[in-house]
Amino acid sequence: MIRLELNGWDAHVGFSASHIIPKHDKCGRLHGHNYAINARIEGEETSQGLVFDFLTLKKELRIIADELDHRTLIAKGGNTFEKQGEEIEVLVGDKRYVFPQEDVILLDIDHSTTEELAKYVLERLIEYTNFPDNIKAIEIGVDESLGQGAWARREL
Repeated sequence: MIRLELNGWDAHVGFSASHIIPKHDKCGRLHGHNYAINARIEGEETSQGLVFDFLTLKKELRIIADELDHRTLIAKGGNTFEKQGEEIEVLVGDKRYVFPQEDVILLDIDHSTTEELAKYVLERLIEYTNFPDNIKAIEIGVDESLGQGAWARREL
């Protein structure tokens, strides 16, 4: 078994976004990060001596990063939100935020934490990419700053 690794910082696979983590003392305020997406893929070598093509992996991860880039990340499960015409109203505790719809991405996750974002990116990558049978496991790491992130893993 061979493991490929992609460092999102060095490979320029990342995005900038803002978010709110309700009920968190400091992170309950609207704030942002420059995120990097890292990947590990485990599998057997093909007859070409490859496990998976790095170019394909970077391309697919950049598609996901571009969806999230320069947006406010709103977790559908953790916030009260309502679409009002071209605006998204979000209630977090006693705060009310109103964003233009084009500036927001509504994510099917419970919280916009790094842990949940790692799971989200992993599922999107699997959805977008036709992984060959030689791939046995995929791990995605999302860093919210250098040296600080979370990983999600899926066996295929």
